[in-house]
Amino acid sequence: MHACLAEPRPTTRMSSRSERALLLWTALSSALTAAGLNLATSVLDHPRAFDSWPALGLPLAAGYALLAAISLIVFGVTAALGRWRGRDAGWLAAATYVALVLAAALAPLIEVGMREASAERAGVVLVCATGFVVSAALAAHAFARAAGAAGSDVLALLPLASASILGTLWLIEYRSEGPGARALVLLAGAAALAASVWVARRCATPRVLAALSALVLGYAGLDALHDPRPALAPLAAAWDRPPVVLITVDTLRADRVLGPDGPRRVPTPAIDGLLADSVVFSEARAAAPWTKPSLATLLTGLAPLVHGTTNRRARLPREIDTLAERLRAAGYRTGGLGLNAHLEPAFGFDQGFDAYAFPARPDYGIALGARVLERLVPARFPELFPSTAAIAGAAVDWIDDHAQEPFFLWVHVLDPHWPYEPPAEWLAHPELEPRRWGEPAMVTSVQAGNVKPGQAERERVAELYAGEIRYVDAELARVLAALRERGLYERALIVFASDHGEEFWEHGRYEHGHTLYDEVLRVPLAFKLSGAEVRTRVDAPVSTAALMPTVLDLLGLPFDEQQLSSRSLAPWWRAPDEARVEPLFAAGTYYFGEKRGVVFDGKKLVLELDTGRSELYDLTRDPRELSSIAAAAPEAVRRGLQLLCAWQDACAELRGRLGLAVAEGETGSEALRAMRALGYAGTE
Repeated sequence: MHACLAEPRPTTRMSSRSERALLLWTALSSALTAAGLNLATSVLDHPRAFDSWPALGLPLAAGYALLAAISLIVFGVTAALGRWRGRDAGWLAAATYVALVLAAALAPLIEVGMREASAERAGVVLVCATGFVVSAALAAHAFARAAGAAGSDVLALLPLASASILGTLWLIEYRSEGPGARALVLLAGAAALAASVWVARRCATPRVLAALSALVLGYAGLDALHDPRPALAPLAAAWDRPPVVLITVDTLRADRVLGPDGPRRVPTPAIDGLLADSVVFSEARAAAPWTKPSLATLLTGLAPLVHGTTNRRARLPREIDTLAERLRAAGYRTGGLGLNAHLEPAFGFDQGFDAYAFPARPDYGIALGARVLERLVPARFPELFPSTAAIAGAAVDWIDDHAQEPFFLWVHVLDPHWPYEPPAEWLAHPELEPRRWGEPAMVTSVQAGNVKPGQAERERVAELYAGEIRYVDAELARVLAALRERGLYERALIVFASDHGEEFWEHGRYEHGHTLYDEVLRVPLAFKLSGAEVRTRVDAPVSTAALMPTVLDLLGLPFDEQQLSSRSLAPWWRAPDEARVEPLFAAGTYYFGEKRGVVFDGKKLVLELDTGRSELYDLTRDPRELSSIAAAAPEAVRRGLQLLCAWQDACAELRGRLGLAVAEGETGSEALRAMRALGYAGTE
């Protein structure tokens, strides 16, 4: 394991120069091995951090430099201990080598384990990991003492093997799709390990370590010179269409920003000011109760059953035109930035964007080197998950860079999504506990009914949620101020919306994604027109699916309504007498079984596909949807089921026109098949 054990020691003491050289190569070998494995295990937890080779250089070099310094100190102490005792300390150095490498390799996994564990279990995670490292070090210690010798090529082999493992993991994560490609990568990784053995045996250890060090540091130098922003050709400044800004706030209930003054209403002066300049749709509903299908609909004008982006792994089909693609084709510079794992490029939401940053700041993961860089160069290496403040700052920077061009900017902030942890200044009672609520384990337990928060805890959760909304409002004020300061606000078309709301036990559960009740579906939707030519409030029920055709209509860009799932909303203020209320549909629940919903004639029908159970609510008399009237109104249930069947058929037909494959579950619903058998097909 250690080069001190490589050869029988001569009777005379090794020269101090030889000892220093051995110390140096041992330290560099352990640092290279540890840095590579540390980076590899951090990729396992946080894969998006290193989706390009340039993202690897600086974190790897920073981790290597820190670990090299630590190794030099530790192995210096080991050597000093050996001289003090007058004995060969190679066995102690071997144990130290193993401990350093394992500690670095396990550090990201320990961090994740402690983050995910409860406060009581976090200590157990740390103790178990420490015990594993110590046990491995003691085993290496015992083996080295028993063996008495080991190949000197080990110091070269281990960092080469570490590099092979890192490269194999990177290829599996980012450059291989399907089991066949992954099998080939694994074979290539095995070949690289075999080549490492050959190189370590044939080449001198100092030369191998020097070459690896030069490679890491040289690559880091290229990374440091690399500008992460894409190079974009300038666009013409003179243009007759307004800049377009789309602001979406994750998990924002409509009643928190549109409702009457009261305990639920949250003071939001920036959002209020924007809405005062806008056409506001007070009865807008999302097309799905969670982010991916809802925003896929918002950005394409297609229903969830059409675009099919309705599960965790689904991606937006390339055959579909997004709003960004349409605007880029019309001459706009397009940029999207924000934070939500469901919106990352891997899922196709980057279609049509010249620059797309989800997360909004470069993400370098949780490797040791990344942590070092966060402290040393926070401007280049910001926090792991960009806060709303960081997203707002990135939006302001983007506006500065493109203020002289026609641009479309989409800004998506994750707050007030759980976990709720607003800055203290935005809490009405910052002295109360807890200050943070909504850890994944807690949310899962609450959803499953294993944990039932009492009334006081529920009220605190609602206050934390409100604090996050206040915080979001303050940061969005910076974005709106940037538009005003650059003379863009009046000319801009600004759209404000949310992807879904949040349930706070109104129907016995918490969070979103599981129901189609209005606390989850009703969202704010507003259009600040260029020149603010119209300011009004529309109380008709509409869908966020109408956002894309409305924006295209307002910009005078052509679109085919037959290729979309919704119409433009512009007639509601241009010619109200000609506007018509249409049924609103929702689908794509995340868990607890697939549901479909339709709002029609002042009522809402919710159908559980797994069981065929229906709920019907009179939204005029029962806006909180507490008492189903399905049993008392069978004709209304029949009408709603007919609408759902007709909608599903229309979605399947539209998918065919768009050249899309049949969506999973689109025609396989036993509940809808049974409805057809009972005569609920058609709309007559």
